[in-house]
Amino acid sequence: MKPVLHRLFLPLALLPLLSGCVAAVLPLAAAGMIGKGEIDREQARRDIVAAGARDVPAAQAATESGVLAEYSGQGGAVETGSGSSAALQLQQYLSRFQRPAGTKAVPPYLDFTSFAIGQAQKIEAGAGARSAVLQPRFALEKPEMISCAGKPLAVMIDLDDKTAPDWLEADTLYWQRGLPEALSAMRAAKISVIWLSDQPALASDRIVSILSEAGLAAPDADDFLFLDRGGDDRKQARRWDAARSYCIVAAAGDKRADFDELYDYLRNPDGAITLEHMFGAGWFLTPPPLVAAPEPDTVEDQNVKAEKEG
Repeated sequence: MKPVLHRLFLPLALLPLLSGCVAAVLPLAAAGMIGKGEIDREQARRDIVAAGARDVPAAQAATESGVLAEYSGQGGAVETGSGSSAALQLQQYLSRFQRPAGTKAVPPYLDFTSFAIGQAQKIEAGAGARSAVLQPRFALEKPEMISCAGKPLAVMIDLDDKTAPDWLEADTLYWQRGLPEALSAMRAAKISVIWLSDQPALASDRIVSILSEAGLAAPDADDFLFLDRGGDDRKQARRWDAARSYCIVAAAGDKRADFDELYDYLRNPDGAITLEHMFGAGWFLTPPPLVAAPEPDTVEDQNVKAEKEG
């Protein structure tokens, strides 16, 4: 059974918090940012797919016929499935425990989105953008980023949760407040979205379905899902392969190794001091885009709480 999905609320009124970047999207999209003679988006798409990434809109179209129904209600909960009747799906949805988040906190992907759209603005103004992906075998005392010349812009978002490696098996998932709107703003600025995960490639249909149900995928987007290709593959190799086709101007993850595997091997936590300037300027520590919901309290737990509060 697919997990139930809940939105961590973001009212539309909070969209102006994107530091004016959303308002700047329309002229950017109209201008195209970079002439077709300079960037071949179709070639970039072919290259990343040839490297093993899944084209999300194509996968959406392929799996769409397997979705029977959608139900939405308080909390933005959505459940879809292909192996049970619509009535059973509705019963399962209604029985789910909902714990919506508050609406006052700043959306966790605000800075990430503002920075990415700011890079698009720089290109539209004639300046260059800088990749957020380090060159292979760089010198720590003088780190260098992969070249962005001639590449379309993209952001990379790590799906994996450091506290819940089995997040894909959760019965209930929450998607982060404001993320669907942020993704729409970046796509309007011609910024592709590359989802990265250590889940096996065989899970791609399931993940694409979840992204679609959560409002994190769009049928007309230039988005990709890059999963474990098997063998000796590792996330760092996929990061480099993506950066060979796209200029990844911003990366989001919930741990430092989501930006470079160097952080998995540092004996001294301060050993990468030369990379600290990247945080908030290309690298953004964020909560995972999809998080497993906590288990609902049992009756016994509720009684204990009531006794304490009494």
